[in-house]
Amino acid sequence: MNPPGPRFWEIFFEVYENLPRQGPGNRACAARALGLCRELPECPAVLDLGCGVGGQTLQLAELTSGSIVAIDSHAPSIKRLNAVVAERGLSQRVSALVGNMARPGQPPGVFDLIWSEGALYNIGLRDALRVCHGLLRPGGYLAFTDAIWRKENPPPEVKAGFDLDYPAMGWLDDDVAAVRECGFELVGHFTLPDEAWWDHFYTPMETRIAELRGRYAGDAEASALLDQLAKEPELHRRYSDFYAYEFFVARRTLGQSHPETTEALEQDAPADGPRTAAETRR
Repeated sequence: MNPPGPRFWEIFFEVYENLPRQGPGNRACAARALGLCRELPECPAVLDLGCGVGGQTLQLAELTSGSIVAIDSHAPSIKRLNAVVAERGLSQRVSALVGNMARPGQPPGVFDLIWSEGALYNIGLRDALRVCHGLLRPGGYLAFTDAIWRKENPPPEVKAGFDLDYPAMGWLDDDVAAVRECGFELVGHFTLPDEAWWDHFYTPMETRIAELRGRYAGDAEASALLDQLAKEPELHRRYSDFYAYEFFVARRTLGQSHPETTEALEQDAPADGPRTAAETRR
């Protein structure tokens, strides 16, 4: 399959950059996950990896009293988040930065909580877990969501979509094993409810696509690309029983370290180039 061309990305970002969030999730799920982090300090140091436009970052600012560093490789998303942060008077607590998830340029072992909704898989789940392990203090928490299969033999169009975006996607037991193998204790996990897909993600996406159809009514290429993007919420409407997003909360095991990860984290890296479709779809 040929990689998407420049026009695809133009239309893609016209859709996704205007959404409240770039993937499934909501405030209730964030609060539930935070509730599993029972020994967080009163003002935790938080890192949000793959923050997108920061829907969950802003929820974290409401639900915690700590400081938040939010990192994403897509500069326009960070620009939008910084504008909202300034508008809400959160600049003293929230710093949004363009950065690389694999080498976020943050000091090792200083964060009490790392948060990542639907983004860790972009660098490989196990690699991402090792990066997070090195950034957390001993006993620090990791809260992340990840797509998993729920039923065998998904329809070909569903399988093809995930093969393109997340070819290594596994099952619940695969993620649980990865968490434990990378030096974490699994605290708990739960499946995101269907409203977490629709309220702030797919419903606004369908509304945005409808708006753009009017703007590009005489543009056959743009209309075809909008048709392509519109397939995702429709497939979810029909086949959501085959897959899910799972929210995992884990804790860095006390007394363990990964020296090779810490060494890598100490080297700053430049931001990535344009994001892939999978990286923007939380």
